[in-house]
Amino acid sequence: MLIGKNLVLRPLKMSDMEKTYIWRNNIELIKLTQGIRLPKTFEVEKNWFEAVLADKTNKNIYFGIDELSTSEFIGIIQLNNIDYFSGTATWGLIIGEAAKQGKGYGVQAPNLLFQYAFNVLNLRKIFGYAITCNKATLRMHEKIGGFVEEGRLKRHVFFDGEYHDVLILSLFKENFAVNPC
Repeated sequence: MLIGKNLVLRPLKMSDMEKTYIWRNNIELIKLTQGIRLPKTFEVEKNWFEAVLADKTNKNIYFGIDELSTSEFIGIIQLNNIDYFSGTATWGLIIGEAAKQGKGYGVQAPNLLFQYAFNVLNLRKIFGYAITCNKATLRMHEKIGGFVEEGRLKRHVFFDGEYHDVLILSLFKENFAVNPC
């Protein structure tokens, strides 16, 4: 477990699936996280969840995000496609509980994850994708600091009747400064 000021990052557990099923079917969350826009049945969610829990490749690491004061499961953060030879990985985050969004958890959880990735796994670069119309995600990257834009995928994602650009944002180990929030 990774313990921060207000959060705990811990391994996912089967009981988390009740909430992930709701989050992964929430169209607003799906649009902003570039998730699969098709409805997911409980069986599909169960298969995905079981595959995540059973993955022994060490290429994907998923953490449940719990609020420290209440032990409430509020989100997921992950490293995917870890390349231990090149020292790279993609990352993703979802604070699924609407009442917990905008409280700084979207900065604290990545800080914990990045400390782990850089100082325990010895990765050197973490990158992700951000839709340019998702202002909250862009602010989160600014608050974390150190990210560089490595590319822009023009008119890459379609929703709400139009195409949106997606930024490729990377954080290198040497640019990461632990944010105390």
